[in-house]
Amino acid sequence: MRVATMTSLFRECRETKDFTGYIESMHRCKEAGFSVLDLNMCAMLNRQTELNGDDWIKNAENIRNEAEKLGITFSQSHPPYRPFKGAYFKSTEEKERFDELTRRAIHVSSILGVKWAVMHPVTEIDKAEYNLQADLAANHENFDKVVEQAAKENVGIAFENMCDRDNRRRFGATAEELIELVDSYKGAPVGVCWDTGHGHRVYTNQIPALEKLGSRVKALHINDNFGQDDLHLLPFLGTIPWEKVMKTLTKIGYEGDLVYEIRINNYMPEGLKIPSARFSVDVGNYLLSLC
Repeated sequence: MRVATMTSLFRECRETKDFTGYIESMHRCKEAGFSVLDLNMCAMLNRQTELNGDDWIKNAENIRNEAEKLGITFSQSHPPYRPFKGAYFKSTEEKERFDELTRRAIHVSSILGVKWAVMHPVTEIDKAEYNLQADLAANHENFDKVVEQAAKENVGIAFENMCDRDNRRRFGATAEELIELVDSYKGAPVGVCWDTGHGHRVYTNQIPALEKLGSRVKALHINDNFGQDDLHLLPFLGTIPWEKVMKTLTKIGYEGDLVYEIRINNYMPEGLKIPSARFSVDVGNYLLSLC
């Protein structure tokens, strides 16, 4: 297990509305002490990345080449996800655009050698709410082609555990639902990305859920909170019992990386971003010592 972070750690700029691009983010992550990254592509949905234009393949190859020079490995990625509006889109155009972004994100993941691309499962709210079979059918309708493409490009799909939102139940919030979804793919390269912050919001104690998922856990989103809002805090700034979480990851034989999804730098002045990121590396190394 290696300490890793999403490229979005340096994306936001306090002083301006600009964003930091992938290559510059990689350099900053490396300077802070990270050599393993998750390529966060969520901003593609808002047309705010170098991967949105017609030269996206060239830009992806440039990211790969620069990563090789820096000695950086991409073990995970986070393709764009739809806003929580149910399993379906308002228009054919909206769906086609999202499908194209997803195909593009999977191909970029393949170019960078990503092992697991993290996707948000969908929730059926139009045809049959709170119905396991309807939720499974909606997810297969939305993701079967994604899983097929990813398998051909040597990328696994890891479905992330969700948490309730907008006073609505979300499919994939429980270990049991994720097990049903993953196992329904019958041997395809599909697993679970466990988001510790989501788990802390859903469960009083997320340890039994992790144990139940076992070897299905292929990826992680590591962040902390107080069991309520999705704050994406650095570990130990919230109330997650990290000693128990780390021992459980060892117990279930987790083979991936310890990947941060934190907002420690979102509002930091430029001069403090590298020091705060270095501190997060120290925290990550301490987490590893708990295994």
